[in-house]
Amino acid sequence: MISRRSAKSHYHPPPLKTKGAALVVGLAAILFGCLLSFKGAFNSTVPLTVVSDRSGLVMDQGAKVQLNGVQIGKVREIDHVADGASLQLDIDEQWFGLLTADTVAEIKATTAFGSKYVALEVPDGASSEPLAAGHEVRSRNVTTEINTVFENLTSVTEHVDAAKLNATLGAVATGLRGRGDQLGTTFTDANTFLAAVNPTLPTLANDWRDTAITANTYAEAVPDFMALLGNASVTSDTLVAEEKPFESTLQAFRTMGDDGFGIASENEKSFLDTMRLFVPTTALLAEYSPEYACLFQQAATTAEAEQRFGAGNTGYSLELDAGIMPGDDNYSYPENLPIVQGRGGPGGAPGCYPEITKEMYPTPHLVVDGGANIANATAPRAGSPSFVEYLFGTTVGGVAPR
Repeated sequence: MISRRSAKSHYHPPPLKTKGAALVVGLAAILFGCLLSFKGAFNSTVPLTVVSDRSGLVMDQGAKVQLNGVQIGKVREIDHVADGASLQLDIDEQWFGLLTADTVAEIKATTAFGSKYVALEVPDGASSEPLAAGHEVRSRNVTTEINTVFENLTSVTEHVDAAKLNATLGAVATGLRGRGDQLGTTFTDANTFLAAVNPTLPTLANDWRDTAITANTYAEAVPDFMALLGNASVTSDTLVAEEKPFESTLQAFRTMGDDGFGIASENEKSFLDTMRLFVPTTALLAEYSPEYACLFQQAATTAEAEQRFGAGNTGYSLELDAGIMPGDDNYSYPENLPIVQGRGGPGGAPGCYPEITKEMYPTPHLVVDGGANIANATAPRAGSPSFVEYLFGTTVGGVAPR
């Protein structure tokens, strides 16, 4: 007999609720992770502060921070301080090493009505010192916004009479009507002029700085200049008070000038002749001008040496350097006639030889053709006539002439 047993099913319903909950949690985790990734929570950043006069009307948290057009971070927080705005930046750590200590910042706009962003710039020839974390960078400027322009324009139009403005614009339109070609030529010429002037702007800036220095110099001299004007005023008052004597003096000068002109006219030829006669004399003085310096120098040296022979010693004695020298030969004709053929000086031209010092002894004797020296007589010798010739005549053993 077959027993009946109850059949048991192995089917179990799937845990759809659990899996659904896990799916929802997983999707939420993925979404939250994407959100954190978008917010940069997983990025390592370095803080940086930018200080500006203002942040701009459309500068928001999360705005881009760019370096040379590439985003390297974002604006984390904007704080308003007493003298402007302080922007707290988060810079990606991988790009922060590109910034140097002299990095500059500007707040710019993407378009005329677009949002603002922070543009960092490393100048040419930048410092090798890296930028420190948390360093404060000063913004150079903030781009002007259209709404700011409209606000300023509105404040201007509130103080301008519309009728007068219309009349002014009408007059300008009337004046420009039919002159488009001339106006275009003027703009073209102005553009050409500015293009030529722009390269010289650095020089012009230096000139302005030099002008400031010059102006300061003249400013320091103003008291002296005012004193000069005061003295000139006193002098002018004196001339006014002494008008008659001053006029007489000027008249006397005029008379003297007329008389001098008459005398010069009458003696013009004599004056010219005198000048012509002076030409050889002045030419000779010019030729020997190199000797004047050594002449006066030697005169001073001689005057100093002469002090030893007078009061320069004790005042009661003389110092003499005496010696015995052979006498000169008797005068003989025509051998001893005067000769002017001296050509002394270096190179045979008038000039100065160096001063004789003890290091130059023995000093050679300078022989010139002046009739006072016998040719080739540069060494000591017996004089003529000798004592034998005095006693016995011109020839030894002969009879002296009577």
